[in-house]
Amino acid sequence: MSRRRDRRWQLVALIGVFFLLSGIIYGKSLNNKFIQWDDGYLIVDNPTVHEISPWSVQEAFRTYDPELYIPLTMLSYQMDHLVWGLNPFGFHLTNLVLHTVNALLVMALVYLLLCRTSWLSAACHGEELSKQSGESHESIHAAGKHLSMTHYIALFSGLLFLVHPLHTEAVAWASSRKDVLSALFFLLSVCFYLKQWKWRSILAFALGLLAKVSIVVLPVILLLIDWFQGRNLREKNLWIEKVPYVGLSTVFGIVALGGKQGNSGLLLEKVLIGCKAAVFYFTKLFWPSGLSVLYPYTESISIGNGDLLISLLIVIATSVVSIFLFISPSPSPPSGRGTLRSLFSFCAFFYLITLTPSFTNFAKGKDILRDVYFASDRYAYLPSIGIILLVVILIYQYIPKKYVSLPLVVIPLLALLSYQQSRVWQNTETLFTNVVKYYPNSHLAYSNLGTLAFRREDYIQAADYYQKSLDIRPNSAAYFNLGQMLTRINKLPEAIVMYQKAIEQKPTDFEAYTNLGALYMEQGRFDEATTAFVHATTIEPTFSIAHFNLGLMYERQGKLDDARSAYERVLELDPDDEEARKKLETL
Repeated sequence: MSRRRDRRWQLVALIGVFFLLSGIIYGKSLNNKFIQWDDGYLIVDNPTVHEISPWSVQEAFRTYDPELYIPLTMLSYQMDHLVWGLNPFGFHLTNLVLHTVNALLVMALVYLLLCRTSWLSAACHGEELSKQSGESHESIHAAGKHLSMTHYIALFSGLLFLVHPLHTEAVAWASSRKDVLSALFFLLSVCFYLKQWKWRSILAFALGLLAKVSIVVLPVILLLIDWFQGRNLREKNLWIEKVPYVGLSTVFGIVALGGKQGNSGLLLEKVLIGCKAAVFYFTKLFWPSGLSVLYPYTESISIGNGDLLISLLIVIATSVVSIFLFISPSPSPPSGRGTLRSLFSFCAFFYLITLTPSFTNFAKGKDILRDVYFASDRYAYLPSIGIILLVVILIYQYIPKKYVSLPLVVIPLLALLSYQQSRVWQNTETLFTNVVKYYPNSHLAYSNLGTLAFRREDYIQAADYYQKSLDIRPNSAAYFNLGQMLTRINKLPEAIVMYQKAIEQKPTDFEAYTNLGALYMEQGRFDEATTAFVHATTIEPTFSIAHFNLGLMYERQGKLDDARSAYERVLELDPDDEEARKKLETL
């Protein structure tokens, strides 16, 4: 009883250490502001988040963000808003707590995995086994050493996950809530599975999918764990027990497809950029410098690009070796696959499989295949567990036992780097200034910095940033922003030229068409304005502003039936638009 109480206090102390360390690293970043990147439409300007009501809950479950289906994430934002309003502190605090819990779950997962894998299970349960079989005191002592080593491996893995700078984006960015929240339920589901609590595992998986569908690969990970633990993959029950997981993955995968837009057919490009990202994250796990919210890629995306070809070959070679080790018989008796070569196979597959869902998310700008950003730090959040586990066990295997605690000295160094990286997320300007520091070929970063200068009415600085963006390459975002700025300072002819150039760069830019039409309307060029608004409504039929302006044009041209139809369309899209309602009453 006393031993159980001691263990309980040890666990409480360990949890306290994890939260203390995460507070030291990220405590100051809790005062960071919202980022004018995704935080705007996800939190600050999102009415779904600003209340908890039957309407807001329904809205969370029936809408996308705009591409991802994340109702549980939206509900967590609603809870934050209920307590903190729009104070960023509360949203960052929740992310920090979730990340710390995730690190503790990584520790638990590693411990359960090793203790339930045949090559370490005897060591982990040596004391109980020896009592039953009458083994010597020396055997019990040896088992105890292995048990302490298992604790060490689990502890070191959890600490590395907690303090690694590559995870800072997931912690310090309020919009990354979906990543840390889905990871929480992913890890819970795996831990419950290892504890053989099947229905708890399935429930946790369902909740994780509601947070972010990227954990859809969990059934494959569970099969990988079964193999690593030495279970016979031909066993019928092993596949039957995966049916609920596969069913959930299928349903949520179909739901997720409803929000995807634009680049669904770029299979080769996704594979090439995905392999580039996989190699990139691996290197950053060992050398976490030059981290950024944007990693622009300006080279051609083709098999003939040597850079992408090398990454592809590395991933293929790793996969081939892992498959060979996976299918080859294990030399360790009786059925365990707990050798270092099977460990390599397990960790490599864990890394690549959990990374695969992010392969579709490489283009983030307005121009697909021209605004290419091949990586995002948060996509390595779960995959990093595979590499961390491999590294820690290799350290345990090859470092003399009397020096086994020395690797812990890396924890303070990584913690310092994470603290510095968290300060990069202090506000939008520091974030994108960091981008151009390490990646000066990011035209989007310069364009965003220009917008910040424009909002504080520093038009000279804004124009300079926009020009730097255009010097990297002509792009619709910079031309569009210049059009807005020139309109603000009443240089309408020049603004018209900028919107025209924005449309040349991106013919589907309905916002540019709408703003161009508004300038034509102001200059009395009604036919050209009508044409621009028609283009805008054709490209994006749900853009109510273009429909309203089109109604104004039809009204001025005496086309009252067409004007009435335009205003009715506005009210279909936005029933609360009083201006459109008054126009209809007048007509």
